[in-house]
Amino acid sequence: MRKLLSDVPYFLEAANCPSFTQAAEILGIPLATLSRRIAAMEKSLGVQLFFRNTRTVSLTEDGKDFLESCKIIMAEANGVKERLTQRQLEPTGPIRLSVEAFVYHCCMHGALGVFVKKYPKVELHTIFSTEWKDLHREPFDLDIRTGPVPYPELKARKLFSMQPALYCTSALLNNYPLPEHPKDLNKLPFIAQTIEGRHTATFTKENNIENVALHPKHTVQSVGLALELLLAGQGMASVIPQLAKAYDRKKELIQLLPDWSMAEVDINLAMPANNIPKRIRLFVDHLVAHFQSLQ
Repeated sequence: MRKLLSDVPYFLEAANCPSFTQAAEILGIPLATLSRRIAAMEKSLGVQLFFRNTRTVSLTEDGKDFLESCKIIMAEANGVKERLTQRQLEPTGPIRLSVEAFVYHCCMHGALGVFVKKYPKVELHTIFSTEWKDLHREPFDLDIRTGPVPYPELKARKLFSMQPALYCTSALLNNYPLPEHPKDLNKLPFIAQTIEGRHTATFTKENNIENVALHPKHTVQSVGLALELLLAGQGMASVIPQLAKAYDRKKELIQLLPDWSMAEVDINLAMPANNIPKRIRLFVDHLVAHFQSLQ
């Protein structure tokens, strides 16, 4: 069947010409090659497509029926090509995105709406997920989250390096002592942004490294809610300075242990290494520009 379909253009040219000789010249192939391929089509179909004489050829009734079917096949093929070409000119179609909820609420809020408004024919399908997706085996185009990409066959791109810091309100320090060392942090209530695992923080200062176990008073899975509780004086929380500045309209937040640094957290994007449609390339470029604006 595949060989039969590949010979359809040769049949169409032969059907539109008064002789195989003229059709072969237009196609740029030897006359013997064209005759052999038409004969192979007739053998495959089990019918005679052409009446032949020494000067001209003409279609049989079966050949005329086959010609109409071939016109439909070629029209559909050309339509697919035009639609795919149009997609490259004006991006259309789905983008299936998996993203870590923390990353979205922390750094991506508003970015997706701007993109789909600019490209209204793109269909964005987004889920929040806690694990990296294997894009070659799961129905997603892109995955964005913190930490290294565990699939070496995927292309990874670092979007942003977060340098979090601990903040609390000045009102909270009316009831608790101001920490002077990371070990003093366990005296203050903590707002954790995950409900799983141990809650520890690593601090560095020159050559000193301190790992501190923190004991949550509240646990949430939303950066926005963590900031709400933080500003309500419910404890200290780890947030990036850009967010603290954006939410702290009354200038109530104080950075704890400003001489100590917390470990950086990388936000990475995973995507297939090859054959990326234009709509996805544009989306990746948009995200890169968005994260650059946060720096």
